[in-house]
Amino acid sequence: MTKSVELVFGAGGVKGYFHIGLLKAIEELGIKVDKVTGVSVGAIIGTFYTNGMSSDQILKLFLEAHEKSGNPLLLASAVTVPDMKSFLVGMSFLSLEKPWEEAVERLGLTPNERLRILACDARTKKAVLFEGNDYKLHLALSASGALPGVFLPVLFDNQLLIDGAAYHRNPDEFCKTTAIISALGFAKRLSLELQDPISAYFQWREVYLPVVHQPTKVDGERHILVEHEADDICGLAFNLSTKRCKWMYEQGYEHGMRVLRQAIADDKLEGSLEGKGESEATAD
Repeated sequence: MTKSVELVFGAGGVKGYFHIGLLKAIEELGIKVDKVTGVSVGAIIGTFYTNGMSSDQILKLFLEAHEKSGNPLLLASAVTVPDMKSFLVGMSFLSLEKPWEEAVERLGLTPNERLRILACDARTKKAVLFEGNDYKLHLALSASGALPGVFLPVLFDNQLLIDGAAYHRNPDEFCKTTAIISALGFAKRLSLELQDPISAYFQWREVYLPVVHQPTKVDGERHILVEHEADDICGLAFNLSTKRCKWMYEQGYEHGMRVLRQAIADDKLEGSLEGKGESEATAD
């Protein structure tokens, strides 16, 4: 049995609500978390969590951001005129750097020893890992979520960095100990909700023609895998209803409780089996 675990929050855009629900279950079961590795939306949640925010606080921030922009990845988005090299990689006029610089300052977020953020070198497709205390957090968050075709890459150390999911969607290789891996599935069919044209386009792309290849395989023997399913929701579902967002949170909590309680019962994790009932975690 491991006394503390690592956490991996995978990529998946708006489906990050599943991560927040799982985090609620982790808190209630008293599971001790060491390091947190995050990709894209997972990097956002990992940053908030390792900066001392509870699952309730993170959920509130996400719902507020969703009401403003339709997607927590877009806390805001800055239109910019890119250089040609950046444009050819990102195929976009949207940059996350300025919005994240403002958000990091406003929320008082800092890099820390518990946090790892994954980005990817656009040319070599190798991992670029931000960890420790000595890096610019807004650049790491911007790079980790810079999905080509949506956002511009981030220039760092003469590299153009893109979404870490282009290297791996649920990166477990950096974990030194057993990890709880929160994996957000892909959309596999068209949406059950009426979509605006932009959301419908991204839904079609995720189902039939993904923007970038995103490896997903993890070591299920070594780690505790929590796979979340919502195969009608794509990561860039801009006009997803608030009701559906809360549903993902609740499902993340309930499914997470089941998987984690089983892991505790099997002596794979140290924690309490006395967490609250599944119906008690509904979002307000």
